[in-house]
Amino acid sequence: MPDTSNRTITRRAGLAGALAAPLALRDARAQQASLVEIGTNGWLFPVWDRLARVDMAALRNALQTVGETIGILRAARIQVAILLIPSRKRLMRQFLPAGSQVSPEAAQRYSLSVTELTRAGALVPDLDALFRNQMQRDASHPLFFKTDTHWTPMGAELAAVEMARQMRERLQLPASPRPGTRLGDLRPMQLAAGDLTQHVPPAQRAAYGPETSLIRQILPPEGAAALIEDDSYDTVIVGTSNVQPRFGFQPVLSNQLVRPVGLSWKPNNVGTYATLLDYLRSDAFKQQRPRALVWNHLEQDMVNTTNNSSWGQAAIAPAEFLNQVRRAVA
Repeated sequence: MPDTSNRTITRRAGLAGALAAPLALRDARAQQASLVEIGTNGWLFPVWDRLARVDMAALRNALQTVGETIGILRAARIQVAILLIPSRKRLMRQFLPAGSQVSPEAAQRYSLSVTELTRAGALVPDLDALFRNQMQRDASHPLFFKTDTHWTPMGAELAAVEMARQMRERLQLPASPRPGTRLGDLRPMQLAAGDLTQHVPPAQRAAYGPETSLIRQILPPEGAAALIEDDSYDTVIVGTSNVQPRFGFQPVLSNQLVRPVGLSWKPNNVGTYATLLDYLRSDAFKQQRPRALVWNHLEQDMVNTTNNSSWGQAAIAPAEFLNQVRRAVA
């Protein structure tokens, strides 16, 4: 786990009432109810993570696009690590509503993704196995929130420590002239309301209160590092809201790699493909290309290639996406 010493290392109304309600209101309620599955023991799950069936053709198409992207980045002398976050719904299946099923394809979705992306040349830690083992050893520190789509800071820390370990061993990054983030003790962090509670019928929302996790305290720089104002870095994280600062993945990775780590993230409805393109077109990338890029994906989104409608205006044809990546790194 992170070094916490002084050594510097671097998110049913009744029938009458329903008939009387305006049509738009009824539609809105139906939409809300359709977006969340109410599980047991206080757990909520998003319906868009489909475990009963998996479009294997779509999964393979997406993996091919990601694999080709990895190849383009590596040809540009950028090493790639894939932070593939396991499906919270699949891992916590014991809390799914009665009768829920996990298809054989869904059970293999993560391992297939790891295999294909590793074959494409990326470093892809098996966080699924890591999380399973940790949940068996210590159930007192959950790796996912019950009412939110994100992992807890404890899940983020576990993933960051393992990612850094494998990057140190396999990517052979040179020693950094600047230290990583200093970290202290674990402190309580409260999630006031999970993002899935908004989809629960209003009469039931009071049953889902705040949740607490522990998060690593970030300490100020010390010594000569405290006097240097330099935001350059040779390692960057690009991804979803799971890697936003509030969950602590970036500082723990920086701490464990003993080097500054940059971050570029956007909400998941934008998609990790558009987020990568935005970063590659940014001034930060143009001014300093990273030696290593940690690209964050979610297991349940691996069936969504670049032009999937779920990305809205950010959807782009795979061939055009790849061409734009090539142009950005040329």
